Amino acid sequence: MQEPRLFTLDEALALLPRLREILANLRQAREAIANAQRVLDERYQGGHRTNGHVKPGGEVDRLMGTTEEARNALTAAVRSIGELGCELKDPDRGMVDFRTMRDGHVVYLCWLMDEPTIAFWHELEGGFRGRQPL
Repeated sequence: MQEPRLFTLDEALALLPRLREILANLRQAREAIANAQRVLDERYQGGHRTNGHVKPGGEVDRLMGTTEEARNALTAAVRSIGELGCELKDPDRGMVDFRTMRDGHVVYLCWLMDEPTIAFWHELEGGFRGRQPL
């Protein structure tokens, strides 16, 4: 198993444009899955009765295809973040951590996709609530 990558602040900052793109794709994929699932639930499990008969090649197949494509895009986004050496901590908020050295031990630089820059760090076990300004 490969050692986790350690970033300098400048190295982590340089990845933010790429991470914003990846996280936007991840968010879109998650929304597509949720929307398709909502339609399937509403039309085929809830308010609309199908009498057990759903036409092949119809809306259900289209929605299932959309869901499969979105799941593949989601998997690719998560993989891309990992390949950069970052750690996706919360896909809903677009939270990414970067391991770095601070005062002689490994900590995380912590960033949310809606933040303009990396401005916080926390201990490895500290989590988001343990964030402190750089």
